[in-house]
Amino acid sequence: MQFQLPVLGAQKISYSVQDIRILQRNLRQIEPELRRQFVREIKEIGKQAQTPIKRGLQSVTPLSGMRHTGKTGWGIGKRIDSTTVRFRTAAGGKSLTTSLVSVRINSPIMNIFDMAGRSGRSVGRGYRGSGMTREFVKRRRDGSTYLTRRATTTEAGKKFIDNLNRASGVIKRSASRIAWPAVEKDLPDFERKIDKVVINYYRIANRKFS
Repeated sequence: MQFQLPVLGAQKISYSVQDIRILQRNLRQIEPELRRQFVREIKEIGKQAQTPIKRGLQSVTPLSGMRHTGKTGWGIGKRIDSTTVRFRTAAGGKSLTTSLVSVRINSPIMNIFDMAGRSGRSVGRGYRGSGMTREFVKRRRDGSTYLTRRATTTEAGKKFIDNLNRASGVIKRSASRIAWPAVEKDLPDFERKIDKVVINYYRIANRKFS
């Protein structure tokens, strides 16, 4: 359970996937180290976004019931402020554009805390509005397994989301509750810095191939 939270490029996406891939290829042809340096500089900007996100995650107080030893228990597997900065050229959603860098929240419980109920419309309605969960595997006492589903409870789901929205450390009562609001005001500055890096390396590539 690791979900990627795009951080940069959401307000103004400047570059297509193809643009950046061609740039990287040209830089690699000039000198492989140039391409590596380009990626390092972009990720350094991502690290500037990573700092306030980690602070936001650290400020959250768990709800009652979250401190258990299961895979989604508080602090189980990954620290609650565990994040990873990633350089990315994959297209975002249905778009052919790329935001170049993202910060991934690695903790399963913090992904739930941050993003659960993001649409608001399907809380408690179950998989595809069926009123049931998706099928999952359970094991019988004899060791055999079978597929089953559970009924979802609309009121319980809404109450859980409401509790998340009221929890200590939550910045906004919408998706994302913590990570996105932590960097939202600084996004234009991050984007300007990314623009500057990309333009600089375009100039380097153009001098070689013009």
